[in-house]
Amino acid sequence: MKQYRPTLLYSIKIFGLVVGAGFSVFIFSLFLDIVSFFVESSLFEKIIFILLIIVFIGAAFLIIRSNNPSISFNKDYMTIGRQEIAYDFIENLYPAKGGSEPYIITTDGEKIDLEISWFRKKDRIEIEKIILEKIQPFTKQT
Repeated sequence: MKQYRPTLLYSIKIFGLVVGAGFSVFIFSLFLDIVSFFVESSLFEKIIFILLIIVFIGAAFLIIRSNNPSISFNKDYMTIGRQEIAYDFIENLYPAKGGSEPYIITTDGEKIDLEISWFRKKDRIEIEKIILEKIQPFTKQT
């Protein structure tokens, strides 16, 4: 099994998104502080504080979990993030052109982006080459 992971810049991106989520929750808390000023209830303030912490933890969890651009190759299938795709289910690979992401089209017409822009250039070329080699026996020769 061969596996490819993104570069360190991707980790910096995730960190920035989590910080952005934290800043958004902070700005939202400022607006809720204005409301709590007029309510004058310590219970209300505690509930709002706990709710904001839960929102921040939830947002950070979703950011980290949803962004997983790893690709691994097995004998009969490849795994993109958390999605397993059999090689015989892939109809064609469309390589990257001019900064666009490469993508595959499945036999049922679904387009799946490979999201490999965060990988090293050597790895991106190797990934496209491996996919082409693996799907070649299953593609129609015209």
